[in-house]
Amino acid sequence: MMLLAHGTTMGSDTSYDLAYQLISDILSQQDILLSVNSGSSIAEARVEKALPFRIREKWATIGDENRPWHIHLNMKEVVQVRFVKEPRSDGRQSYSIRFFDSNGNLSMRANFTKMYDSSGNLVKEKAAKFDEIYTKYGSKESLSLIR
Repeated sequence: MMLLAHGTTMGSDTSYDLAYQLISDILSQQDILLSVNSGSSIAEARVEKALPFRIREKWATIGDENRPWHIHLNMKEVVQVRFVKEPRSDGRQSYSIRFFDSNGNLSMRANFTKMYDSSGNLVKEKAAKFDEIYTKYGSKESLSLIR
């Protein structure tokens, strides 16, 4: 097993390298709210600094059992990512990276929060971080995680 930045570990299975790197990039950002959708309920968790993350076999684990919360994602089922900028009802734009399962259902959503200052102006540095990740992964709105 290899130890990576931010207390993260990665097993020897390379079929999830792209997902691993993308989730690591998301977790390295400030003001991220993860939403996990089970279909009938949604759980939300704020990303903390130096949050442990690993993928072992088919399971991605964000956080760990020593924290008040953690998330397990079945990476065998999570097959697509979408980079989404969309208008909100207040006229602002929301920024998120969404993970979908093989049936097209939303599994997890990484919401970039606090994108606007108290005057309602977009914080350009935060928008640039989202755009930097988008560009790093090919500037495509949809990204396949299937190898």
